[in-house]
Amino acid sequence: MVRAAIASLLAKEDDLQVVGEVAEPSDLITTVEAQRPDVLILDAHMPGHRVIESARELVARHPEVRILVLSAYNRREYVVGLLGAGASGYVLKDDPPEALAAAVRAVVLGKRWLSPRVTELLVESAAGPGEPLVEELTEREREVLSRMAAGHRNDRIATDLRITEQTVKNHVRSIFGKLGVQTRVEAVLSAIARGWSAPADARIQEEGD
Repeated sequence: MVRAAIASLLAKEDDLQVVGEVAEPSDLITTVEAQRPDVLILDAHMPGHRVIESARELVARHPEVRILVLSAYNRREYVVGLLGAGASGYVLKDDPPEALAAAVRAVVLGKRWLSPRVTELLVESAAGPGEPLVEELTEREREVLSRMAAGHRNDRIATDLRITEQTVKNHVRSIFGKLGVQTRVEAVLSAIARGWSAPADARIQEEGD
């Protein structure tokens, strides 16, 4: 019933078209490959389904498909896990109805959409209880972090800054250590919390260091 209501809501929008629905998690990949949607609206919690793994697989196999998570949960592990897996947005089920259509339009354009309550949760989490940096970031590290927030991978950052990819990896490790984080998602969220990056500009992708 919830899925039908969502499809009906979006179908009323003149510029949006619902091309398919998935009832069983096992049908997710095959349906995406058959329909090739611009955006996949994915429930963050499906019984018997590892949604983060599915999101990661979808991004790897079909990077052109934007994933928009729709969830009743604003728990940090769900949000960070799915954003880290490559999701472009996270909408809560009790957000205003018009938020979902706005989120779809945003992610189609390559932007990131986060529910205001999700953004608040992540920023507070990343900021920590008044914990200062162990050491200030260098100018080069801030340049790397800025490009990480823009969704650039290590090879792209290396090309932009005219340095080797290994040097970029070294900078990323140093950034992690100074910010006290373990993933690119957490590093960018920490930057947002400190006012170094705007949430709307963040398009975070995880990759090996």
